[in-house]
Amino acid sequence: MSAPASFNGGGYMPSQNFSSCFGTSPPASYPLNSYSHPTAWQAINVLSPNLFRVASEQRAIYGSVHEAILVNLLGHVSFAAAGNFRICGHNGKTMPLTLHLRFAGPPLSGKSDAHDRFNAPVTEAMKGWKKRWHFDNVTPAALLRKITGGSILSMLSMAEGRDHLGDKVGGQLSRAFRELNDLYDSHVPAFDRADDDNEAVVNAPDRAISVVCVNVQNDKHREWLDRHAEDACGSGYLYRLMMMVTDQIAVEGAGNQQPEMALLDYDQRIIELVASARINLDGNSVSQLPVIEVSPEAENVLRLAQERFVQMPGSWLSPNDARVFAVRLVANTRRIAGCMHVFERYSGAVSADTMSRAATIAECFAAHWLETMFPPKPVPDGVQRGQCLLDALYNLARQSGMRMPGWREADIVASAPNFGWTKAEMKAAITAICGAGFAQVVPRIENGRRVIKLELILSSTQAFQPTNSAHPPKLA
Repeated sequence: MSAPASFNGGGYMPSQNFSSCFGTSPPASYPLNSYSHPTAWQAINVLSPNLFRVASEQRAIYGSVHEAILVNLLGHVSFAAAGNFRICGHNGKTMPLTLHLRFAGPPLSGKSDAHDRFNAPVTEAMKGWKKRWHFDNVTPAALLRKITGGSILSMLSMAEGRDHLGDKVGGQLSRAFRELNDLYDSHVPAFDRADDDNEAVVNAPDRAISVVCVNVQNDKHREWLDRHAEDACGSGYLYRLMMMVTDQIAVEGAGNQQPEMALLDYDQRIIELVASARINLDGNSVSQLPVIEVSPEAENVLRLAQERFVQMPGSWLSPNDARVFAVRLVANTRRIAGCMHVFERYSGAVSADTMSRAATIAECFAAHWLETMFPPKPVPDGVQRGQCLLDALYNLARQSGMRMPGWREADIVASAPNFGWTKAEMKAAITAICGAGFAQVVPRIENGRRVIKLELILSSTQAFQPTNSAHPPKLA
């Protein structure tokens, strides 16, 4: 896969590690080696052709944010595709095409518009299905009863999932990590009561398709993570859950002034796939669904992607956890590729092109996952002033062509009002950049007089270019 170009600008940034010298680590989304992870719009841009048109039209007509569109589109395509095919895993075992997704955004981000529009053809196609298929704030016990009763094709989805992530009864399923792990792999969760030997349990299906697509507001998502992220990671489920978070709100779409075209094609395709899934699963096991093969070239794309995914967490995760993160992300990449393959009516094995698209989409989800799991800490005022001063000094040195840039310390301190600082704040900024190893205060003899100078510490590879920001940029 060709990596996207850096959207934050290239070039050498001499003080890019300034903040980390003071124990303020950059956010996980900050690119190493000037590489920017794909944004949600870039992920939409690499969707398979028909899905790209659907997502673009949803944005144009309804104005939903890109993250909400991507999550809800993939969630509902996953439901339709998973009832028709499975996909071959790296070890020869098969895996379902089910995805577990969550979008967190502010009010007016277009959650409901995206969820309801992409859900409409699914609801239409599932009319007449004898078993319950759509679940909202269901408890784990109730969901298990429905699945054992024959609900082998189901979807947990909601446009506003506050209660689902709450601490009351309606939020129990969001914390039932063992059951969610089983459902992610299409396994029917084990029974807790050994004496529960009624007919429904004895004849319970061995496999079940269960897709999760939950929309929620940022505050409830943050609260849920603060309380349950450690347990969710320990269980392994949080590594399987694909999350997207944004603070953007929807734009004003064209509404009725633009007719739906790609969305109507989406409706027709989803209805076809769901109708086919109903036939496939009518009296048959999920384990009997046909399997999509993955071409050797696509497997190579996945291998390279996994190497990249292992590096993404940086110091946030231990090496073992980073490996788990990468392996689970590769599994979701495989599933996303399978969903696009099915939706587009592609034949044969999954191609390298489709897998490359899926890898870019998964990498975007991974960047959001890391940013929401490890939000950036506020940069202390002293560090920000040090960064500002250092950028100003590099600019001065570059503009004047200094080979050994240095200034009298008294002159730098005297310029404090130009920065809007006090002399004490300027001295603190000088202390900060010296402590970080980017400058030094040294005595010099000039014209027979002893002076104290502030000098930048340069290496042979450094160039005078400012960072343009006091801290790393956030994910777009």
